[in-house]
Amino acid sequence: MKRFTVLIAIAAVLAIGAGPWVWNTFISPRPQLELDPLKYAEDSSWSALPVEETAPVWVDGWGVDVFLVSEDSALKGTTQSELQKRELRGRRQAQSLKDPLGLIGEVYAPLYRDNATHDDLTRAFESYLRRDNRGRALVIAHDRPLPESILARLEQDSSLRERFGGFLSISDTKDGIPPLAVSGEPASVDEPLPYCSDRLNDAASCQIVVPAHKKKGLWILTSEGTPGGDLIASFPTWLDENVGKMAEPLGDFEEVEIVDIRRPGETDDELAGDEN
Repeated sequence: MKRFTVLIAIAAVLAIGAGPWVWNTFISPRPQLELDPLKYAEDSSWSALPVEETAPVWVDGWGVDVFLVSEDSALKGTTQSELQKRELRGRRQAQSLKDPLGLIGEVYAPLYRDNATHDDLTRAFESYLRRDNRGRALVIAHDRPLPESILARLEQDSSLRERFGGFLSISDTKDGIPPLAVSGEPASVDEPLPYCSDRLNDAASCQIVVPAHKKKGLWILTSEGTPGGDLIASFPTWLDENVGKMAEPLGDFEEVEIVDIRRPGETDDELAGDEN
């Protein structure tokens, strides 16, 4: 009887202690914080960036970038403390993947709002293409589905698609390979993917599985060597042999006012007289 009484007392204490958690989690959850749109022209909106500015393709030849879309970089939280922990986790995950993915090239990993994933990732990708890509080759690594807008960009831009090296899908395989699109519609193996180059479609390797496992909640790539294997490792050589490099843009045109050429001492009246 005494033991039973003690168990009841312990259960009561646990119930009292868990009461706020149960209430805030299941009965009346707190609303997520409203976050301002991220500004991808600022370094603080990225969880990983190159240390130094990369060279354009017309300066140092083919370089490869890795655009990383990480589930852990999604920002959300009901308190500032929770939001900061989430942001720190995203930065830690991106930095831990930066070394192995760095065997391919420079890594760009955006932070994004969890409740505005499509909009933020679209803006981040367009910002990268506009400001940082400058004709360089590109690989996309991801552990979550991608916005259809990114796939559409590859499909519509033949120059970008030509220098696109494929999708590196980070997965432990037990939970399944992350689908490419948010819609999750499986691609037909009999039809070429419109957002992949002929090289990738011919090799049937547009989506390349990168084996990984979780350690202390973070992805660790399990394979040695270049992530994606020979298809990725040989990509720069293939580009040299098969794809023309983008030329340096001419820049903006400046409108120049054309003025009359005069002899020394010549006045407006004299010019007018000559015309008559």
